[in-house]
Amino acid sequence: MIRKFPALAVLLGLVACQTGPVSVLYKEGSTRSERQQAYDQCFIAALREVPQNMVTDVSGGYSVPGTIACSDNGICTEVGGYTTPIESYSYDTNEKLRDRVVDRCLQEKGFEAVQVPYCQTKEERAAYSLQMAQPPLSEFACVTGQTFSK
Repeated sequence: MIRKFPALAVLLGLVACQTGPVSVLYKEGSTRSERQQAYDQCFIAALREVPQNMVTDVSGGYSVPGTIACSDNGICTEVGGYTTPIESYSYDTNEKLRDRVVDRCLQEKGFEAVQVPYCQTKEERAAYSLQMAQPPLSEFACVTGQTFSK
């Protein structure tokens, strides 16, 4: 019985992930392919305007020597000491600026990011899958995992 609780906690955690709102690219009447095309165009333009600037930060990589201990018969060994491995990670210093350029481009094309919950019932998912174009925001109740979001 005790072993069921961790599995239940994981299951509830996964369900909670599916119930929260998701940021969706929205423009009334737009189709998924139109939203994808607009995002791709804006992203490519933003890459031209704000190219990647990859940098790598390095930390660690030092050693502290131990002490040498020798026995009476002349055998010496090192005792203690340690080495910290080098750690590095790379990131794009222009990513946040490029994201703002993409957002501005999408706004100029009439799109906005809206928060919409995931569809919970089978009926809601079926109704969403039948929509060819995005309805008015007042009628946009939920989305499934098959939506375009940035």
